[in-house]
Amino acid sequence: MKAKDVMVTDVPTVSVRTTVAEAVAVLKHNFGDESFINAAPGLIVLNERGSLAGILTPLSVITAMMEGKTSSGTDEERCAALCDKIKSLPVSEIMEHQPISVTEDAGLFDVADLFLKHRFQRVPVVSGKKVVGIIYRSRLLFAMTRSLETPAA
Repeated sequence: MKAKDVMVTDVPTVSVRTTVAEAVAVLKHNFGDESFINAAPGLIVLNERGSLAGILTPLSVITAMMEGKTSSGTDEERCAALCDKIKSLPVSEIMEHQPISVTEDAGLFDVADLFLKHRFQRVPVVSGKKVVGIIYRSRLLFAMTRSLETPAA
């Protein structure tokens, strides 16, 4: 089995110039049902040429907010102040610069090794320099454990 067999091809993307506020709106829109097991929100960030530049994850945004945290005010007031500081930043300033990707022909065990080594939740799949899909940890797990499924009676 190859990466192309388990990847998702409907990949949410933003540009390196997208603001944090715009990107968070896209993250929220694409997240869907919070109870869904495959819910691993994150956006592929593309450079001006449409190639992989990085990934914007919820942790990227939280990290950017916490770097400017203050100790005064209610939690709501503090969050509002922190959001105000980062909302107009381009995502390129806070994204995870992840040059690691796999090709469509990468083997499942090679992909699994990347997940283990780097603790990724998702790995972009590229063809040439273009992002053509994404593999989430849960999809990889389900593909690797198909033999554990019991046949329906």
